[in-house]
Amino acid sequence: MKHILNTASKFGEVYAIIGGLHATKPESLKELDLICPTHCTQYKSEIKSLYPEKYIEGGAGKIIEIE
Repeated sequence: MKHILNTASKFGEVYAIIGGLHATKPESLKELDLICPTHCTQYKSEIKSLYPEKYIEGGAGKIIEIE
């Protein structure tokens, strides 16, 4: 996950992440403005409690509007 964020940051500021975060450590997400963990996210409840203002529940068919 850290590798993905590092690579993505080469193209600009990384605002959000959406998808299965597997065993991603929650502290590695602190710089993001929007976090939408879906399937395969091991620490989903911890991410939600640490970042309630950034957390969005994801899933199939979910529509997320970004201003």
